[in-house]
Amino acid sequence: MTIYQGNGAYCYANSASMLLSTIGEKISPALIEVVSGFALGAFIERNQLLFFDICTSSPDKGICHAFEILGFKVIEKVYKESEPYPIEELQKDLLHSPVMLGPLDMGHLSYNPNSRYLAGCDHYVLALGHHEHELLIHDPAGFPFVSLSFERLALAWKAENITWSSGCYRSWVTPQRISNPTSEEVYDKAVQLFILNYEEQKKHAKQEARVAGGDAIRLKAQQIKEGAIGHEEIGHFVNFAFPVGARRALDFSSFFHERHAQLSLLKYKQAQLFGKCQTLAMKKNWTQLAEAMELLGDHEDHIEAAILSLHR
Repeated sequence: MTIYQGNGAYCYANSASMLLSTIGEKISPALIEVVSGFALGAFIERNQLLFFDICTSSPDKGICHAFEILGFKVIEKVYKESEPYPIEELQKDLLHSPVMLGPLDMGHLSYNPNSRYLAGCDHYVLALGHHEHELLIHDPAGFPFVSLSFERLALAWKAENITWSSGCYRSWVTPQRISNPTSEEVYDKAVQLFILNYEEQKKHAKQEARVAGGDAIRLKAQQIKEGAIGHEEIGHFVNFAFPVGARRALDFSSFFHERHAQLSLLKYKQAQLFGKCQTLAMKKNWTQLAEAMELLGDHEDHIEAAILSLHR
């Protein structure tokens, strides 16, 4: 197996890893990404975009699952939309340690030269401290030690256009290690979460009459075959969904490598299919892209079945 090292849209996993590093814990973003359980499955959102993750979960829930599985207690804070901007609370928390923030609306992150094109995109960062009326940030999108005004932070952190996240002004503070699970214990707990997430996705799709899993991928493939793909959707695929899907699949392949050879191989082949889809989309070869996505849908069915067979 050839691993991948490089850039990727791993903002919550990178931010969580940085937060844990503040107490001397070196946990890889790849492991956090996998044990969050979020990066499995597929579904078509109400805006008709296809996402390759679990429709009943979210990065917020996944981060909390990852911390618990890995043996950490981390306080999660979240406010109602009607509550005031908790800048003073954040300043108090920063007196003790850095703070993980998110989701933030990337359209308000003025230090990012592409922010004008990223309105409504969710993001996670690590707040390091503050001076005068600015927050000092490590942004895992490639911006260490940048500053953001409290005024801009208020808009980004409220994240009004990020509808999947309940509440606003969410943060994670004061991490503590409370147990030292073995790698086998981490694996077992993560697998149980994967099973639960797939079961919940199937149940939710049935109750809400939504398309999920391999069916969602094949439906999108059919739409592409019929020419029903717009500029926004192409951008979603080539700038985010396909490349991050490939990286996630590779990390899952590594996670399963020594314990479940079939799943490791399935996820490795899935990563290759994501890369093929990226290449074909950039070539605007819609016919072959649709065919590759049909294969991706069938592959998702095999992965889901294999994980659900792991009941213990």
